[in-house]
Amino acid sequence: MVGFLTDDLVTQEDNGEQKKYLGVCRLPGEGRKHRRLDIIVIPYSEFACALMYFTGSAHFNRSMRALAIKKGMSLSEHSLNTGVIRKGKEKIFGGTPLPCHTEEDVFKHLGLDYRPPHERDW
Repeated sequence: MVGFLTDDLVTQEDNGEQKKYLGVCRLPGEGRKHRRLDIIVIPYSEFACALMYFTGSAHFNRSMRALAIKKGMSLSEHSLNTGVIRKGKEKIFGGTPLPCHTEEDVFKHLGLDYRPPHERDW
């Protein structure tokens, strides 16, 4: 589709590794709105945590990260780690990644019942 991409927001990452594209697109047709388009390339081992992070609200993500901290873990879009050592707010040891093949695995490791995305506005 010629003209689908209308603007580039990020064309190059600072570290030289291109793992994401941020841009603006518009479907063909009269009166179509422009939409933000983010394409992110991640390793398969990070898929569950990335999916949860990029589809969750900011409040949901902060709540899940806070729960992980309370349980001596850390949660990011990359992984859920256990055995994290902190001195105050400083992370001394990043811990060991837990196997999280699905979003359900993340919830299970945190001791929570799984909630589908439409129920995560907390």
